[in-house]
Amino acid sequence: MSGAIIGYKAALYSLKADISIKKEQIIELNMCRKEIKEAKSTLSDASKKITHPNLTSHTWFGHLADTFDDIRDEMASASQEIKGVQLANLLNRIDEKISDLTSEIHSLEHEIHSVERKIEKEKQKQLEEKRG
Repeated sequence: MSGAIIGYKAALYSLKADISIKKEQIIELNMCRKEIKEAKSTLSDASKKITHPNLTSHTWFGHLADTFDDIRDEMASASQEIKGVQLANLLNRIDEKISDLTSEIHSLEHEIHSVERKIEKEKQKQLEEKRG
């Protein structure tokens, strides 16, 4: 086997290893995405409980009641910020990373095909040299 073929095969193994790593990263990102969506749903359910029971001026009044209502409003607002903005942004970033990795995998697959063609050409060249 010629040095050129050995070099091409080494490049081929490296490209395949890169693809394998990127596919594993996509799997891990998809698992994270699923966990974040579950957490978002759990947070949504918990957010509804922040304002329950509904306290009226007949059942709850005075300075402590006002302070308590303010705290509950802040908790509801913070919960909405986390759920509506931060987790949504995180999911978008994960989706973008998955898309980037998928594109990189396609590029690597094209490189693999190119290297495989080079190996075949080199093998043909060696066969012709042996015959000639």
